[in-house]
Amino acid sequence: MQGQIPFGVADYFWEEALQRQELTANLLATFRRWGYGDVIPPAFEYADSLSAQASAGLQAEMYRFLDRDGKTLALRPEFTTPVARLVGTRLHDWPMPQRFGYAGSVFRYVDPQAGRQREFWQAGVEMFGAAAPDADAEVLALTVEAMTVAGLRDFRIVLGQIRYFSGLLAALQLTPDQSDALRWAIERKSEPALADFLRETPLSSEQRLAVEALPGLSGGDIPRVIAQAQRHSLNSEMSQALENLRAIVDAAASHDILGSIVLDLTEIRSLGYYTGISFEALAPESGFSIGSGGRYDDLVAHFGPAQPAVGVALGVDRLLLARQRQAGQSASIQPARLDALVLTGNSPAAMKEVQSWRAQGYRLQVEVNGRNLSEALAYAAQTDVGQVLAWEGTQFVAYRAAADGDFVPSRGEISFDD
Repeated sequence: MQGQIPFGVADYFWEEALQRQELTANLLATFRRWGYGDVIPPAFEYADSLSAQASAGLQAEMYRFLDRDGKTLALRPEFTTPVARLVGTRLHDWPMPQRFGYAGSVFRYVDPQAGRQREFWQAGVEMFGAAAPDADAEVLALTVEAMTVAGLRDFRIVLGQIRYFSGLLAALQLTPDQSDALRWAIERKSEPALADFLRETPLSSEQRLAVEALPGLSGGDIPRVIAQAQRHSLNSEMSQALENLRAIVDAAASHDILGSIVLDLTEIRSLGYYTGISFEALAPESGFSIGSGGRYDDLVAHFGPAQPAVGVALGVDRLLLARQRQAGQSASIQPARLDALVLTGNSPAAMKEVQSWRAQGYRLQVEVNGRNLSEALAYAAQTDVGQVLAWEGTQFVAYRAAADGDFVPSRGEISFDD
């Protein structure tokens, strides 16, 4: 096995690595502009901490191992729980709300698929200590901006409300098996499974109508969906969930993002800890979720005083894949293109000028293997470097690649424009 890597992880280098690093940097810069502070939780923690309120599925995907004193540790499968643990144990007496942004690797024992290995990158934000609809709206708006910053032209935020469905379950008074059957049908949007549930489960006419209405409670006409859902509310929890949703949508309107939001009250998938809205970020060309988020008011209480909270996590690899598909591109494993290869002749004056160009953001590689000019030009042609700068006397002479592949000298002003 020497020299090989485990199944489910990947090496990223050259252009692939550059794109990930640049996207991560752009997302973090966006989070900071919105007032979110940086946070870097540990890559592994005690398994019991990371399991707090995690769904059974997520717990099954966690990488667990023993340390030398016999304690069970786990690699972080997501960032929300570690950041909630930090706030609950160390920052609970600081002024609220607190905002955090992050980016880094997470680990899950899953079958690798498009845009996700067993180690994959996430970037996201968490807001603690704010229960108002304005907080939910801000996270939704920041999600829209992050998707735009990532370069996606076409995407949707599919917004749901967990409490509407949990209120429905309470009103139906189902057995655990019946609840699982209904949840399974709704999560997978399976009409045959829903028909089986309705056929096999005794319900009143009002209850049956509420269940039958679920598949239609989605769409971009948000007032229509909420009004239709209200007609089938069976208790105060369902009605309060819709009132909360109305308030969040009203707050989101001030961010001018409603054109990117689709309401779906069958959006009930979660990591196990969502208590209010939940949402997914989707792009048409992708066929998979690019990110997800929601409100989780009970999680911090596992580690300290309770705090309301809302956040979102985006998959960096999936953002890149969606961007490539929308642009009709494929992943590149070529070295990142340089602005120039430079022969300084070990001149301090030449090196000073190189450093000045680098300070302006140009990517310059200085020849260190002792190649002469003709050898440097041949190397530049092999590595797709379009310009070679050679120090001749007291100034640089530029040799630029022509259409036929030859390099042509230019003794005018040095330019790095293509």
